[in-house]
Amino acid sequence: MATTELDRLITRTTVILEKPADWEEWIFLQKDSADRHHLWSVVSPDLDEMAFEKLEEPAAVEPEQYHDETEEDTGVVLKDMTTEEFQRYQQAERNYDRALARYTIKRKALNDFSQEIGRTISRRHIHLIQSDDTSYARLKKLKKHLCPSTADRELQLIAKYRQLHSRPRNNIDSWLEE
Repeated sequence: MATTELDRLITRTTVILEKPADWEEWIFLQKDSADRHHLWSVVSPDLDEMAFEKLEEPAAVEPEQYHDETEEDTGVVLKDMTTEEFQRYQQAERNYDRALARYTIKRKALNDFSQEIGRTISRRHIHLIQSDDTSYARLKKLKKHLCPSTADRELQLIAKYRQLHSRPRNNIDSWLEE
């Protein structure tokens, strides 16, 4: 989840979201980046606000949760715990520490992802996301304003298809690569 050696070796491809025609490539790269850190379920603009997974900090473990009070208690919970209660508490502490470490890594990746969104959109669209604090809200807003409708997308594909039907006047190899 943290930046690895492999991440540094990957050649970065940047698509700047400037117009609706850029949406498909741009959102593909954003999804790829979010998937690398297992964040797409937290930021996907296709999800309802109620359906998407919220990133929440794990609840801290309190010794009182693992101790049953008795009449002989001194008032110092850790001292009053039985061996079994103390072992359960220690296990819960270790689980909490691991969960907190995962949360911290994911939170950092989410913050980095949010910055990446800002860096990869055209300057003229910054105003769209200025008031949004979360990556989810930013992607949702950009989708609303820049994602081509199905009809627009069909028109783009039809135009591209018709363009491919006409034989080029010069280089056939570049035409075939399209």
